[in-house]
Amino acid sequence: MRINPPTLFWILISAGLAADRFLPLMRFDAPWLPWAGGALVILGAGISAAGKRLFRRAGTNVYTFEKPDLLVTEGIYGLTRNPMYLGMVLIAAGAALVSGTLSACLLSAAFALAVRYWYIAYEEAEMRRQFGDRYEEYHRSVGRWFGRFRRAA
Repeated sequence: MRINPPTLFWILISAGLAADRFLPLMRFDAPWLPWAGGALVILGAGISAAGKRLFRRAGTNVYTFEKPDLLVTEGIYGLTRNPMYLGMVLIAAGAALVSGTLSACLLSAAFALAVRYWYIAYEEAEMRRQFGDRYEEYHRSVGRWFGRFRRAA
């Protein structure tokens, strides 16, 4: 079954809202949670938009299950291999914090796991097939989420 990431995102957000309304598990009442959540939503939206903008500018597709036709490595793609996914995960985590409920946090975690083990795993295999050594070098030099951090010698 092929569900695009934004569709899964909205399904889980809707499920989270329904769970909060009809089956609330636990509520967190820290006054800073909505502020932290809002900051994550804004940060995630910016990161995701930057990635999508570079794909559009390069003229390549942004759809998960279409064959990759171009390896984009500049801009935000020099910091993270998956800015659009990173952005969506940050938005989901931020929405969970704003909601302040355990059910929203669990659904946000489920989305992050689906992104990592379903979408990214699929895309990385496709990129390896399509771009070979060029992708392997990119994979070695840029981290999946936040870049590569190396120890100082």
